[in-house]
Amino acid sequence: MPTALIVLAPGAEEIEFITVPDLLVRAGTHVTVATLATAPVVTGSRGLPLAAHGTWDLVLHRTFDLIYLPGGMGSAHACRDDARVQDVAQAQLAAGRLVACICAAPLALVPRRLAHGRRLTSFPGVRAEVEPHAAAWLDQPVVVDGPLVTSQAAGTTMALGLTLIRLLHGDDAAIAVATAIKAPLP
Repeated sequence: MPTALIVLAPGAEEIEFITVPDLLVRAGTHVTVATLATAPVVTGSRGLPLAAHGTWDLVLHRTFDLIYLPGGMGSAHACRDDARVQDVAQAQLAAGRLVACICAAPLALVPRRLAHGRRLTSFPGVRAEVEPHAAAWLDQPVVVDGPLVTSQAAGTTMALGLTLIRLLHGDDAAIAVATAIKAPLP
């Protein structure tokens, strides 16, 4: 069973935080949500409470098939500025395992040049900050470049989730989940 770590930080965009893990669970992924905060519940970008299975210590020495960074400026800045997230994302990509970022979260790729030589997308509002650190910025809902998967914004979360299911479980699983929830395949 594939495994996924969802990184939760204060200011995470609610749709981006909940939709991708929901889709992954529907496909049979074992999802673990760990927060960078000191308590398991944080406030999202729209003021809604968001909860994690536990704090970052829960995942310190574990390996995952996928690491997912939801957007929201608070979350994006927290992931960009947290050495623990940087360490995990860098190790994940170096091992050829998936890292997915949506909306402003590709900002977390900048400090260690994790998108160097790769194509990506992001929320257009942070394009100027991420584009110089990548091979190319593409105006597409979802961009897959090796183990790096990026997506543009809350409206592209369903496409991102189904793309991640395809990468982790195969086309049949993505089709099954999309059919069950009446969503178009990306």
